[in-house]
Amino acid sequence: MKKKKKVNKKKFIARILFLLIVVAIVIAIFSSIFGNSKKKETLSLIVDKQDITDTLMSDIYIDTNGILYLSEEDVKNIFDENLYYEESSNKIITTSGTKVAAINMNDNTIELNSAVLDITAGVIEYDTGYYIPVSELTNVYNIEVITTEDTGIILSMYKELSTVKTLKKVSVKADTSFFSTTLEKLNEGEEIIYIENAEKSGWIKVLTYTGKIGYVKEKDVTSKETKRTDMQESDFSSKNTDIENSIEIDNEKLKLENLQDFSKRKSVVKEIISEAISKEKYTVNLNLENVDVEEIYLERFIIELIPRLKEIGGNIVITNNSLLSEEFINKYGG
Repeated sequence: MKKKKKVNKKKFIARILFLLIVVAIVIAIFSSIFGNSKKKETLSLIVDKQDITDTLMSDIYIDTNGILYLSEEDVKNIFDENLYYEESSNKIITTSGTKVAAINMNDNTIELNSAVLDITAGVIEYDTGYYIPVSELTNVYNIEVITTEDTGIILSMYKELSTVKTLKKVSVKADTSFFSTTLEKLNEGEEIIYIENAEKSGWIKVLTYTGKIGYVKEKDVTSKETKRTDMQESDFSSKNTDIENSIEIDNEKLKLENLQDFSKRKSVVKEIISEAISKEKYTVNLNLENVDVEEIYLERFIIELIPRLKEIGGNIVITNNSLLSEEFINKYGG
């Protein structure tokens, strides 16, 4: 009889352990399927359907009005390596494509090419540097900005954007498995951004408008709708370089007094563009033979001239150079 009791006791313990294991597995599965991920302490940044939060130099900031701010260094890394704070004019100057923009630090205005525009939010200065209101620069960088409480989404207007809509209530999964973590629950008819077909057949990778990147079953959404296609900046029309029929910039314009301040450089650029249009000569020859000016100011002038030339289909050629680096000439000198 004693032996039988011992056997029963062992069976009882084994059953308890088995039940505990089953309960633990069930809890894990339900947590994975139905439990949304915890709120993150660090805000996320999605750029062109990729989460780049871990590559940022500083945390992003989203104010109560939904304005997305990035640090000066992160804006340089993502949009414009030549972004520049000019102390003399107290402006942050940035260029992109056919745009030259100067954000005035003294008021909420921005000079965009030949226009002056009001903006809702200005630059914020911290001990660590400047924070730039990227949401106010959508026309400069040709981007779309979407923000939530904890995520900023930036989509380039030059890159393809396709979307799908849910056909029923859908769970966005962290992986291509029903048992993987649920990132977000969507109702029927909600739009999400298509990224690509998943490696596993029957699933697609998507981006939600709250910034979750995950997977949904292909059968649970509509066919993708392409809202815009890829377009390179080189797609802008550009007239052929014609050095024999070009405008040569007067050396008087390239003196230090005309280049050391944004407003003065802007005035010189405006004169050149006006001359190019009136004479229908769209190649500008920057002859540096008799020019004597500090390299930094000459580079800024060229960086701010090129977008305005692109705007009219023009270009620049630099000749008789002895001031600028070979790297700069290869990049900007035509």
